[in-house]
Amino acid sequence: ELRHQNNDDVAIGGSFWAGFRIVMSSPLLRAMAILMFFGVGVGTLLYNEQAIIAKQIVSDEARTAFYANIDFWINAVTLFVQLFIAPFVLFRFGVKPLLLLPAAAITLGYCALAAAPLPMLVAIVQIMTRAGEFSLSKPARETIYTRVDRETRYKAKAFIDTAIYRGGDLAFVWLHKFIAGFGSSVVFGVGILVALGMSFGAWKIGKQQENLREEKT
Repeated sequence: ELRHQNNDDVAIGGSFWAGFRIVMSSPLLRAMAILMFFGVGVGTLLYNEQAIIAKQIVSDEARTAFYANIDFWINAVTLFVQLFIAPFVLFRFGVKPLLLLPAAAITLGYCALAAAPLPMLVAIVQIMTRAGEFSLSKPARETIYTRVDRETRYKAKAFIDTAIYRGGDLAFVWLHKFIAGFGSSVVFGVGILVALGMSFGAWKIGKQQENLREEKT
């Protein structure tokens, strides 16, 4: 029989609202919630508007190829960035560039789409958005969670990954339904503001995680 039980094996208890309280009490976690909410927003708006713009492609075969090519290049770019870029940037510069670079690219992409919402440009921005999330943003967020206490890691992270994520997705689905009738340029114009919100969250995380590092040193 073990005399001392590892703290990692002890149930931490609590409820769903415990995660909410932890998020609200921490500037770093509030920034993580902002990033998650607006990050979901840019993806949801783009995904829903992509379905409308893809209807410009008349042939069913061409439309299927359009979606298949997007998926192929998302996977290819993600693999390349994860193998050759993300590790170097993370170890050399920390998590801040991994969060800010995708946010900046998405903002520029939405600006281009607001000016010219063409299927090919939608495909390029979709590849940038999803590959940036999979290869840069998500690994950076997960890295930050390894540097906080257990209660934050399990309760606050669960709240952000479920309530904020699902709530954001639902909110932006309804926002898209409301503004879709005004045309793609309006949708992507609103998306620029959402992308700026994502960029703000990424910048705040960069500032707050630096404070976390200073407190631990």
